[in-house]
Amino acid sequence: MKNIVSLAIVLVGFAAAAVIYLLYSGMLTLPGEEIKKMNSLEIAKSSLKFLDDMKRSDGRYAYSANCQDNSGCTKTGEVYTQSGAWAVLAYSSLYKATGNQQYLQKMESDADDLIDACDGNEEECMWILAQMIKAYQTSQNADYLAFVKNLGDRLLAHDDEKDVMLSGIEAREFALLYELTGEQKYLNAAKARLEKSKAAWKETPEDNNLVVYSNGQFNLYRFACWTELGEVEIARVANDNQALANVINFVSSAKLDQNYRNLEILTAIHPCTETLLSLYKQTADEQYYDQAKTLMQYVVTYRWDSPLLISTKYNGDGAYLFDLYTGDNLKTVTDSGYMIYLLSQMPNDQFQILNWR
Repeated sequence: MKNIVSLAIVLVGFAAAAVIYLLYSGMLTLPGEEIKKMNSLEIAKSSLKFLDDMKRSDGRYAYSANCQDNSGCTKTGEVYTQSGAWAVLAYSSLYKATGNQQYLQKMESDADDLIDACDGNEEECMWILAQMIKAYQTSQNADYLAFVKNLGDRLLAHDDEKDVMLSGIEAREFALLYELTGEQKYLNAAKARLEKSKAAWKETPEDNNLVVYSNGQFNLYRFACWTELGEVEIARVANDNQALANVINFVSSAKLDQNYRNLEILTAIHPCTETLLSLYKQTADEQYYDQAKTLMQYVVTYRWDSPLLISTKYNGDGAYLFDLYTGDNLKTVTDSGYMIYLLSQMPNDQFQILNWR
């Protein structure tokens, strides 16, 4: 009996050593210990330090920072006019969730800077209408309304994109313009761009829109949720039951709450989360909210550079990592601003904060 016990102890010791080796060699990730729970708005507000750090003296935003170790992160040098739109979205959503006037002032400042930056660069600003429409709905500033109408008409004439993501964004933008103005031309354009986005699922080069999950006749393409986000907006603003049924069927087939890791990059994950939240708002079906929260918990756990020392990944500025698995470890204004917006849509929720060190 003693020999059996001794052998068991030895085996357990070998197993523990193996687990430790695999964990530290990067081959295995074990669930971390829960440190605490944090309210979604607390998490969202932590990201504002990153936005402040990335804003330049000319009012524009640096696009990204690259993090190599916990000594800090370095701005990569890219500057895109569109980046400021995601800061506008972040501050408008925080203002709506909290009523804090400081967020409204930040939103207005960033929106004004964005309009100035787009003057003469309209081609670079075609895909910021959703954010600026949110800004107008928040402040009722007539300048913002004039800006989005002008860009909307330019976008009507700009119909040469053949891209899942961009065409999906355009479908959404036109749906929101239809809601804002009631003009049928925008709804017609929304439906046309939606079909263009769907057609591009199979036509987009594989490295840009690869299949991340298959089930029988269904393929989940990496950026497909941008298409579905456009369709779910069409369903909402036009009371289109067929469009709503299409999105529900997509979500049922895609099993997003199981396949979110396959999407890998936040640019693919965030629109899935927003699509699920919109489905919940339109149907009151709790399963869509629960799935959205699953995706959000994943991002908070793996991608959030938490200011809490025990769970800080790099410099703890509250930003979100674009893709944790490539080695680039980029933080972008786009992904962080979008995450603030999503967190603001569920202000009463708590998320687990885990120790992954």
